[in-house]
Amino acid sequence: MRRLPDSVELLIEGTGISPQLQQSSDGAGWQGQLSTAAPSALKLGPQRLSLPEVGLQSISFDGGGNSFSIGVTPMPGVTLSRPVVSADGQNLIIAFPSPVPQASLQVNRVNLARPGAVPLPSYAPPLQPRAVAPPLGDMAVGTMTLRNPGYVNVSGPSVTMTLKNAPARDALMALAQLGGYGFAYVDEPLAAAGQNPAGVNPGARPLSISFRGESYARALNTTLLAAGLQGKLEGNMIFAGPNALSKSFGAQVSKVYRLNQVGPNAAADYLANLGASVTKTNTITTSVTQGVSQGEAIASAPNSQTTQASSVTTVEAYGASTGPLIGLRATTDTRLGTITMVGDPAIVGIAEQYLRQLDLRQRQVALNVKLLDVSLENDAAIDNSFAFRFGNNFIVNNSGQLLGAFGNRLPPDETSFRRDIPEDLELTIEDGRVTVTNLPPGVDISGDRSLVSFGRNTNLSRNQIRRIERQTGSTIQEVTDPVTGQSSFVAIPNGSNSDAIERTITRILGRNAGVARVTATGINRATRGNPGSGYDDNTFFDFVRAQITSGSTKLLASPTLILQENAAELRGSGVTLGGTDRPGGLDEYSPDSPIGRRRANEGVVRVGTNVVTNYQVTTPEGGGNIVCDPEVSTAGLVLGARVEKIDDNGFVTFSLSPSVSAITGQEQAPEGCGSNLNILSVRRLDTGAVRVRDGQTLILTGVISDFDRSVVSKWPILGDIPLIGQFFRNTSNQKEKRELVIMVTPRIINDEQGGAYGYGYQPGTRQVRDFLGTSSF
Repeated sequence: MRRLPDSVELLIEGTGISPQLQQSSDGAGWQGQLSTAAPSALKLGPQRLSLPEVGLQSISFDGGGNSFSIGVTPMPGVTLSRPVVSADGQNLIIAFPSPVPQASLQVNRVNLARPGAVPLPSYAPPLQPRAVAPPLGDMAVGTMTLRNPGYVNVSGPSVTMTLKNAPARDALMALAQLGGYGFAYVDEPLAAAGQNPAGVNPGARPLSISFRGESYARALNTTLLAAGLQGKLEGNMIFAGPNALSKSFGAQVSKVYRLNQVGPNAAADYLANLGASVTKTNTITTSVTQGVSQGEAIASAPNSQTTQASSVTTVEAYGASTGPLIGLRATTDTRLGTITMVGDPAIVGIAEQYLRQLDLRQRQVALNVKLLDVSLENDAAIDNSFAFRFGNNFIVNNSGQLLGAFGNRLPPDETSFRRDIPEDLELTIEDGRVTVTNLPPGVDISGDRSLVSFGRNTNLSRNQIRRIERQTGSTIQEVTDPVTGQSSFVAIPNGSNSDAIERTITRILGRNAGVARVTATGINRATRGNPGSGYDDNTFFDFVRAQITSGSTKLLASPTLILQENAAELRGSGVTLGGTDRPGGLDEYSPDSPIGRRRANEGVVRVGTNVVTNYQVTTPEGGGNIVCDPEVSTAGLVLGARVEKIDDNGFVTFSLSPSVSAITGQEQAPEGCGSNLNILSVRRLDTGAVRVRDGQTLILTGVISDFDRSVVSKWPILGDIPLIGQFFRNTSNQKEKRELVIMVTPRIINDEQGGAYGYGYQPGTRQVRDFLGTSSF
């Protein structure tokens, strides 16, 4: 038994590999039946233990041969949990969670008065649970049996031979003569090809061998292997040399394969790694410029500049020196996506099998993303207003604001001293009476309730009118009589006396100005009465308003992106400079979407409005107008997704970058740069690589913005009194909580049904062949 802080382990030694344990539990405790692969016996006989301090009344172990029984009985009133069973190949470990909580252990007790070494505690903390490897899924395996292309299948008598430092070419010739075969050594200019810089001829390499009754085929192939040469049998002729496998008298086959999924260059590199010789055409263009340009030339110096360009086209071959495809030649055509292979039919067949396993369709996944913008609002407001009148005094509580009026009339304010009369007053004149229809409240035109009319049917200049207004302090407006059609000017006093206005107009325009008095109607009085006069005396009036408003809003967006696990870069993909988002380019995205459409396995969804968030200001050299280059971002929804891997077991590894933004303010743009800058409030979540099984839903939460505001308006002193103070204050609480919830469900697209139709299809009738040959799709 091993006691741990949170468990009790039962260790059964010597159970061997793959023990089987059948366990059951009831009210009496836990029972287990152990079966081992190899028979054994209990060295100490049946065992029984008791650990009441941890809640175990008895632990028994008995049996023999291949079957053993284990029993665990807890103390009365103690509940025994189901154990965790594990094995390490030699022992069986049964860990029971401790039924009784363990008391804290004393770490150490040190006597500081005694010198010497400090004793260490005898208790050691437990180790972590035993390491368990992650689950391993199924892997797609393509198997193909390959014969050794360098093995020469010959037959002949047993060989007994001893050679020391003999040339390899001579040793092979002797073996060929011994078996009755012809022999030819095919040399290669290795030093010229760069494969043997030392210039050593492999045929002349010294060789030391010794055979005693060895089979002829094994002796010949051993000699080829020791010399580092290749051998090939053509009829009754043995060819040997550094590159003998590529030499043949037999017919060779040439096949052109049009690839569906994999690129031709990638397929050619794959075959080259297996030993095929791949040829490609490389063109190197060199440009040489001599002289200086006109802008950089020195005064009175020649400024001619010439550029010469030259191109060199070379055909280069590359490939591994070993592999099952030695002797195969291949080239590619990127326009048609084809690869051409030339070589022995057997080697071409092997390469074709490799291409079939390589040219597989990449899986696609449909990422269904749901973005929920959950907004929870709770507004609570309590408003108490009351009024009380006693005599000519009127006290009002207006939503926590104290208002008081004492006396029959209210005191004058700034509106009572206004001298500016609006110029857009609506005046009408009829039978010598002027009516004012839109005079502001509290404005008195004149004490005698009359206006001054002058200049009937007279054209006055604007300077004359301004002079009269300036000297009289009045406002001049032109009025037309709708009955007679005669027009005249009316002077509206701004606190001035009408007699003084008449004298000023007569002095400026003369006695023929036609100055006259007209009656004004529709004029409001400047004095304001006490509003409490309309309420009953010695009466209390009260108004209470309490309101709680709750709101829940969900803004739902549910785009579906179909992506492949192809990480190749797209043609023309670009990255914006300075973090800008220019609407002119499909491949340019702003930094509010870290995942953009640069690669084939990426996708982005944008819903919103492009707004200006910054300006790049450039000042031209030598002066001139500045150039403002606006930077725009998306105010709305931006969702970027990238698929990393879709494995064969139905798991999808992807990453997301959802973002929700809104305009929350503006600030002034740099001088000369047009519209103001917008301030965005952004809520964004950038995930790392996440692995989710096909059809399962991943929920991402926690992107929360919380807003809480409380506004209190109250009377001085009275508003702070408990209980009673609530009648003298107005309270408003506003709470808002917004959370961005992202739900992602990947579904792998199954394109197996019908996917094999048409592969290797051959038309069976002439009509079908004619139709396929003449139709265009």
